[in-house]
Amino acid sequence: MHGAIDAFQNDENIATACKRLLQQQSFSTQDEIRQQLIAMGFDDVSQSTVSRLLSRLGVAKVPNAYGKKVYCLTVENEPVQVGSSISSQIEFITHNQLVVVVKTHPGGAQLVARLIDIQPHAEILGTVGGNDTVMVAPKDIGRIEECERVVKARLGIPA
Repeated sequence: MHGAIDAFQNDENIATACKRLLQQQSFSTQDEIRQQLIAMGFDDVSQSTVSRLLSRLGVAKVPNAYGKKVYCLTVENEPVQVGSSISSQIEFITHNQLVVVVKTHPGGAQLVARLIDIQPHAEILGTVGGNDTVMVAPKDIGRIEECERVVKARLGIPA
């Protein structure tokens, strides 16, 4: 039983270390993450271990500000920390009195829609994300300006 407890604690330690790495640095391959974990003192980290960790942590591969795909934490129970890399993916945000439209660089809409949806807000009914466009339905079209302000705030865009 003691060995099982040690294994569980090691799993938690490596998960915490992996999460911290992803918050601090950009990685474009699982091998880069694996090498960094080994450098931190975790022995025998295989590519499949890294793959399981990324899945468990809810990590997605998304384009960064330069269009290079990197691993990014997107777990729903984590507070969303929108950085400049997300706001740099957005071309513009506007509305047509019916829906708020967020135009992103190609491939960015799914992550942006997810960031908007992670924490429900009274002004937002829901989102639909395509490849480079997110449509945000307000709960009340009479309050479309407020909905647009909430969307901008969620994405780190000045109102």
